[in-house]
Amino acid sequence: MEPRDRAAQALTERFRLVAVCAALTALAFLQAPGRVVGDTKVDLVVDPGAWLSRAVSIWDPDGQLGQVQNQAYGYLFPMGPFFWVGDVLQLDPWVVQRLWWALLWCVACCGVVRLCRELGIGTPGVRLLAGVLFALSPRFLSVIGPSSIEMWPTALAPWVLVPLVIGLSRGRAWRQAGLSALAVGCVGG
Repeated sequence: MEPRDRAAQALTERFRLVAVCAALTALAFLQAPGRVVGDTKVDLVVDPGAWLSRAVSIWDPDGQLGQVQNQAYGYLFPMGPFFWVGDVLQLDPWVVQRLWWALLWCVACCGVVRLCRELGIGTPGVRLLAGVLFALSPRFLSVIGPSSIEMWPTALAPWVLVPLVIGLSRGRAWRQAGLSALAVGCVGG
């Protein structure tokens, strides 16, 4: 295949991936528009600034006459800053929540597409289908509403593997292992 043909094919693959991510984003916004879905930390969705200020302390004086903080570490990054930025931009909480869902779906889909490409599995269309099926798997669909942060590690799992596959096939294994470790660090608490 000539370089020009490869470039055209890569552009087509990117365009299709962007179109799929736009469709996944639209799907997120079709779910109960205008309503905040009860996530594990609904206070994070509704008032992220106040939640983040409480999350850095081990003691929460507001809950049940005071309590030891429960699960704050898992939400502190990346969900907390994501919702805080949405609040600073004065977006409705339901819009920020749907953007979060869209991010989860798109990260998962793109990760599987990239991992399949690096492993040489399937055609571009099959890779895209695999990414969509992964992002819209029953586990994702059943957990993304009530406890969306639980799906973040799953969405990032392909991105943890991609650098390792690249390192094994193209060399520079230590550098790629470092990138994989960075992806693990982005998983959060």
